Amino acid sequence: MNKAYLYHLKITQKRLIFENHPKTADFPNKFLSLYHILRYIMQMIGVITADIVASTDVPQQWRDKLSAAIREVVSDLQVIAPLRMELFRGDSVQIVVERFEEALRIALLFRAGLKSKTPTESTMLWDARVSLGVGEISYRSDKILESDGEAFHLSGRGLDDIGKHRLSVHTRWQHINEEMQVSTAFADDIVSNWTLPQAQVAYEILLHNTTQKEVAFATNKSEQTVSKLMSAAKKKLIDSYLQRYSLLIMREMAK
Repeated sequence: MNKAYLYHLKITQKRLIFENHPKTADFPNKFLSLYHILRYIMQMIGVITADIVASTDVPQQWRDKLSAAIREVVSDLQVIAPLRMELFRGDSVQIVVERFEEALRIALLFRAGLKSKTPTESTMLWDARVSLGVGEISYRSDKILESDGEAFHLSGRGLDDIGKHRLSVHTRWQHINEEMQVSTAFADDIVSNWTLPQAQVAYEILLHNTTQKEVAFATNKSEQTVSKLMSAAKKKLIDSYLQRYSLLIMREMAK
C-alpha cells in the first residue's frame, strides 16, 4: 500500500509522527492523523454518479425546481464533507467526495434530500439511481467530467450495471464489495420505499445528527410522529449499514 512512501512511522496516542517521508515538507506540521496522510499519499476519493429516476415524467414546470433541489441538497451535504458537483445531460449528476469514508452517507442523503423536496402535488417522489465508487484519482481537472481515475471508473460502471436497483457501492477492495452487496440491496429497498414524511425526517436526522425533539420542531411535527416515522423508515438499520461501511473502509486504510 505505497509502503515505499512511508518510513519510520510511529503511532502515539492515535496521532502519527512521521519521518523521512518524501512529501513531509508539503504538510503544515508533522502531527497529522493516519487517515489524512494516507488519503494525501494515495489520493483516494469517493465518486457518486447519479441519474434522476423517470426524469422525462417530471412536468416541465417543475424542471427548474428539480435542478434547484439537486443543488440545494448538495449544498446541504457540505456540512459533512467538502464536495464538488457537476450536472450533465440534464438529468444526471456527478459528485466528488474527498472524505470517502463519508461517501455512502452522502449518497443515501442525496436520495433522501431529493425525495424530501418533491412537490406535494407530485404523484411520484423524486429519486435517483446512485452509484458510489471508492478508489484512487489519477487526474484532477477543474471540470469533474474531465477528471479520471479508479473511483470514476468504479462509479460509472456501477451505474451502467445498476439495472432496476437504485443504489450501487463499489470500492477498490473486493472483499468489502462482497460483504456490502447484500446489505446494500436491503438499504436500497428501505430508502426506495420511504414516503415523503419519512424522507423529510430521515434527511434532517441523518444530515445534522439531531434529536427527535429538534427534528419535530424543524418539521412542525410532534415528537411522537417523528418517532413513528423513524421507526417506519428503519433508521436504526440504516445507521448500522453506514457504520459498517465506515468501519470496513477505516480498517482497510489502517493496514
